[in-house]
Order: sequence, then C-alpha cells, then structure tokens
Amino acid sequence: MKRIAVSILFGLATALSAACAVAQGFPSQPIRFIVSFPPGGGVDLMGRLVANALSEQVGQPVVVDNRSGAAGVVGSAAVARAAPDGYTVLVTGDLAITQAHLLGSIPYDPYKELEALVKGATVPTAVLVRGDSPFKTIKDLLDHARANPGKVTWGTPGQGSSMHVEMELLKEHFGLDIVNVPYKGAAPIMMDTMGGQITVGAPGLPPVIGNVRSGKLRLLAVWGSARVAAFPEVPTVSEATGVASLVGYPTWYGFLLPAGVPKDISARLEAEIVRALRNPEVTRKLAESGATVSAQRSREFDAANRAQTAAFAAIFKKLQIK
Repeated sequence: MKRIAVSILFGLATALSAACAVAQGFPSQPIRFIVSFPPGGGVDLMGRLVANALSEQVGQPVVVDNRSGAAGVVGSAAVARAAPDGYTVLVTGDLAITQAHLLGSIPYDPYKELEALVKGATVPTAVLVRGDSPFKTIKDLLDHARANPGKVTWGTPGQGSSMHVEMELLKEHFGLDIVNVPYKGAAPIMMDTMGGQITVGAPGLPPVIGNVRSGKLRLLAVWGSARVAAFPEVPTVSEATGVASLVGYPTWYGFLLPAGVPKDISARLEAEIVRALRNPEVTRKLAESGATVSAQRSREFDAANRAQTAAFAAIFKKLQIK
C-alpha cells in the first residue's frame, strides 16, 4: 500500500514538473493572433499594437492573421477549432462572444469552446456622416429621418452588435423608420459613409479618427457617459438629444483562447498581454485612437461577458432583433 502511495505521489510530481517545464519553455515558436475583423478596424489596431509589444517581451514573432466575416464569428470559429496549446489567440470584439449565439446558430459555443483571457480595451461608438453632408448635428439627422421615413440608412458592424443596438435604441426612442445595414467591420462602414452609399456610419471610434481629422468624415456625436479626449468638442448622444438614458454600451476588444489550454500557459499569456497593454506606447496609441485600455484579467472578463449576454438577451427580445 505504501509503495502504491509513493508511486502515485511520484507520478503527480513528475506530471507537475513536466507542466512547469512546458510553461517555462513557452513560447518556443511563433504565436498567431487570429483577428476576427478586417485590417484597419479598431480590433485590428489593438491586435497589432499588442502583437508587436508581446513579441518583444517573449522573444518570438507574433503573427497577425485577419479572418473577418459574420461580425467576428468566422475568426472566432477558427480559434475554437484550433489546438489548445497557447499558440493561437483570438482577438475579437464583444459581438462574436456575448451576442452572436443569441441571434442564431453559430459554429461554436463561446463559453464552452473558448476561454476569456484578457479584455483589452473599450471603445465608444462614433456617429458619422460624410464630410460634406448637410447634417451638422444629431438633431439635423433625426429631423431628416422623420421627414423621410425609410430613406435614411446607417451602417453598423454586424447585426446585434453594441453599435447596432445603440442605434436601434435611438430609432425606437424617437419613433423613426431608419434602415440598418450590417457590415463585416469598421473599415467598410467608413468607406461607404465617405462614398455616400449609406447616410450614417456607426462603427467604433478608433479606426475613423484620421478621416474625421482630415475632414472626410464628420463626427456628430459619440455614445457614452462622457465625451472623449480625442474630440472634446463633440457631444455625447445623450447631450445632443437631451435624452439621459441614451448612453449606450461600450464595445470591448479582447483576447481569448481555445478551451483547454494548460493553465500555466494561459496564465503566462494573460500576464504578458496585460503587460503589453500597459506598455506606455501601446496605452498612448490606443488613447489617441479613442480607446480606453481595460487590461481586465480572465476571471473578471468572463464574468462580465456572461452578464452582458444576459443583458443583451433582454434587449434583443424587447427590440425584436434577430
């Protein structure tokens, strides 16, 4: 009996030692960031900034692989199917994790096949028109929509995204007939707003700042409880409409892993990504883009996601979003 107990203890010690050796040797090859939105968007910007910082920290290349489609679902599904070895990391936005499964069937379970790692940043939604638009304020836009039912279109990054929900809440409050046009990400929304294919663009703020400053786009308002430092003269939607309840839902950009990554490896990745996000240069560039670094760790990130899923389930039912 004593020999069996010794054997078991020896086996456990050997397994623990092997796990520690694996974690200490990680990473021994390039890490791949699968970004589930197109190049040029806010998720992509954060992913590339963190990839560069992380590569310097761990001494291995961090390769960015854009897999856009279905508002982040395509890239998320690819990571859910990836080997759980820590070498594939998902960089995505909230829709693909907290909301997509409420809208219909998706090829993965976001809470069983993916694991929350780090919430990277939160961003406000921008309400944009082309630079030469006759609309100077949100009131101008709403008045036009009221006088032209069904003729105003706005683009949002995916059905059921935070941006879509915010604009639907605005539409519902004022009883307007406005058509939502879902896109794969911020970059095509920006291009079609500038090109006049849609009346209004409502992506996250980070990827549009350059075109706002150049005058190609006009920022009418931002969703949120406070104005953003990058554009202190631009009102919030709540200020612009006088409706206190229209504060919106900040979109998050975050990092996730396929389920089953060894805990020592996921803990190493978590710590290194938090360190990268807190790199002064990364923080500065994200702030300049209109994003706020969160660096929320895995346990709190997962809990916040589950709470967001519950909140949006109620909103989707109320607004009949499918």
